[in-house]
Amino acid sequence: MSRADRLSWTIARHVRHLPAGTAFTASSSATLGVRLAQQLLGCRLSLWGHGGAYDPAGILSVHARPWLFNRRPHARVTLPGVFDTQSEPHALLATPAQVDGQANANLSGLGEAVRPKVAFGGTRGLPDARAVHFVLPVHSARQLVERVDFVSTCAATRDTPSFLFTELCMMRWSHPAGAWELQEIAPEIDIGGLRARTGFGFAISDELRRIEEIPDAARSLLHVIDPLGLRDLDFISDRSELLDAFQRIYEAEADLVGRDRVPR
Repeated sequence: MSRADRLSWTIARHVRHLPAGTAFTASSSATLGVRLAQQLLGCRLSLWGHGGAYDPAGILSVHARPWLFNRRPHARVTLPGVFDTQSEPHALLATPAQVDGQANANLSGLGEAVRPKVAFGGTRGLPDARAVHFVLPVHSARQLVERVDFVSTCAATRDTPSFLFTELCMMRWSHPAGAWELQEIAPEIDIGGLRARTGFGFAISDELRRIEEIPDAARSLLHVIDPLGLRDLDFISDRSELLDAFQRIYEAEADLVGRDRVPR
């Protein structure tokens, strides 16, 4: 089982319990997790925009999203429009640059706020989502830090306890403890190893369990929903390898669109 497959299935198992509403995802693993939950686990979330809210037959895509990601679009609403008009709950599965032990997330920049080393696109929808969950595919102390450089949002203030998903674990925010609580851990690592790769302290659930194997039904569906392997992009750190992967995916998408140019 690849890291991407395991992460997507772990997300699916837990988002299935979120209330009906609109989901916003910021990574292929998160999108695929919601799609698996929709089709296998009775999840009542709908993905926003081109995210397959109306077309479960669409596949994950990058460049040719209108044709491949949502082949039967009923409507497209901009992000501000969604927040302005919807009355149902909405959840954000974000991938910020940093998350800390107080459940703060940073999507603004690294370094001093007045003189950042790296500036990002800004907080976007992070402060506005009624429920926010974090998906950081590669578990690293570079992103899981003691204190974020800039607070774009704080998950600890949400009524719904936030999830934190990585390749190695699933944590959930504990309001009573005021800390992230480790609830699931990957088979290949122990708690000491996980602490060494985490920049903040965390609590441990009394019911801590190993992340379960992906079942055959989910494994088969992964390749139907994501035949181009977008989920693997979340785990490529080398820039040259990433550009090669994007080139491969763009060519495959162009071939698919060429076969079926008109949305069905």
